[in-house]
Amino acid sequence: MGFILDDRALLIISVFLGISGFIGMIISSASLTPPIVRVSDMDRSMMDREITVEGTVESVHELKSGTLLLKINDGTGTVTAVAFKSVSEGMEISPGILRGMRIQVTGRVKEYRGSLEMVVEKPSAIRPKSFGS
Repeated sequence: MGFILDDRALLIISVFLGISGFIGMIISSASLTPPIVRVSDMDRSMMDREITVEGTVESVHELKSGTLLLKINDGTGTVTAVAFKSVSEGMEISPGILRGMRIQVTGRVKEYRGSLEMVVEKPSAIRPKSFGS
């Protein structure tokens, strides 16, 4: 003879599992979303970590290779966001109109020639916020 649950017991179990799942999603989403970091707070302890910076694009430079270099100023400092050709080609926004735009960019912290920079890994990691600062 099997174990039989009444409707009330099933409802309680369902609510408990639903709430547990919801709490688990909230906790795990915090670890999946890269933190927003001020440029002045960037340091070598963040190497290879994914972070987000929000600031105004001061300059846009496209190399012959198709790599895009964005100088982003968040008011505390300036950082270069590097989008290699595979990423820059997939961007929905034209690089030419980025100058002066406030953007949010997510990338992995790397060091190049003694300076920290952000390497953008997907086109959707560059998100316009507004024009001007």
